[in-house]
Amino acid sequence: MNRNIMIALALALCLPALAQEEKQERHVSDEISIGYGFHPVSGDEFLPESSNFRHWIDKVGVIYGTYTHFFNKVVGVGGTYCFDPRIIDYTYNGLVTNNPSVCTLNESCHSVMGHVKLNCITKKHLVFYTKFDAGVCFWGYTLKEFQPEYFAVELPDQHCCFAWQAAAGIEVGNERIAGFLQWGVGMEGSQSIGIRYKFNK
Repeated sequence: MNRNIMIALALALCLPALAQEEKQERHVSDEISIGYGFHPVSGDEFLPESSNFRHWIDKVGVIYGTYTHFFNKVVGVGGTYCFDPRIIDYTYNGLVTNNPSVCTLNESCHSVMGHVKLNCITKKHLVFYTKFDAGVCFWGYTLKEFQPEYFAVELPDQHCCFAWQAAAGIEVGNERIAGFLQWGVGMEGSQSIGIRYKFNK
């Protein structure tokens, strides 16, 4: 709920910036960024469940990269790629003493999205922005079964889903290079950090 309120406030701040930009000189530029996100929504999808299995999840987090073309100092459009790998170890949860290993499941989520980025507040060393993504994600699975003659493991049958992100963030640096902190919800994580590089045309 707090993230939704923050994003709504960010949108309200962007409206005056959009109106002001219409009166300013056209400023065309491009930027690339690399980020690392915590708790992406893809980390909660397609987890096989069974009352007989106990699982342990090794979550790496999401690594993502973006490219954005700015038509002026406020409005930009581009693309985002996210990679979210996970390793899940399953053990048997029945009446045994040693909890034998059942399988290891390697999952990987690849998201490809288009996005709109709005620089709501632009200062010399500080930028406050909002970002909205939509696209598609693809799931891959690699299963290693330890005792297939005793335990039946079924892989998820869904390998494609809708991908999205809504976020607000702060960039600190200069016009050329800056670090950023981002909060939101979606494939890029609820919180993320990274670096962006901008080059003018």
